[in-house]
Amino acid sequence: MSAYMFLDKLTAWLGTDAPRASKPGAKSAVAELLVTASLIDGSLDADEILVRDRLLKDKFDLDEAGLANLLAEAEQASENAVDFFRFTSAIKDAYDREQRETVVEMMCEILLADGRIDEDEMNMGWRIAGLLGFDNREWVMIRKRVEDRTG
Repeated sequence: MSAYMFLDKLTAWLGTDAPRASKPGAKSAVAELLVTASLIDGSLDADEILVRDRLLKDKFDLDEAGLANLLAEAEQASENAVDFFRFTSAIKDAYDREQRETVVEMMCEILLADGRIDEDEMNMGWRIAGLLGFDNREWVMIRKRVEDRTG
């Protein structure tokens, strides 16, 4: 049973019409993931912003206005997020394995943008990769490939 079905059943049982967070579309989910990756270490580095914005523009063929709108939505969603499942499940539903690997690579580029991956960033990367269907060995290989390409 999906989390959404469970929440629907729970709210029906409780007799409440409490709103539930809707699952984002694929574009919004990827943007939310990249925004979260750029903020996970507690600081928003200029290099992370440049990489994040370039990746989103390239992936979704966005102009400046489209990027600004997408980032505004993603930043709002990221502030209200309690876990990674909301956006990773949308990504997993929308993309095949190869496309999800590209998304993990995009996340790695942001995590590496400031020249290092700290413990919080490493934990996030490992968890996101796992939620997107990649085991620890695959996560390490993806991260290493991005390090070699960007380093």
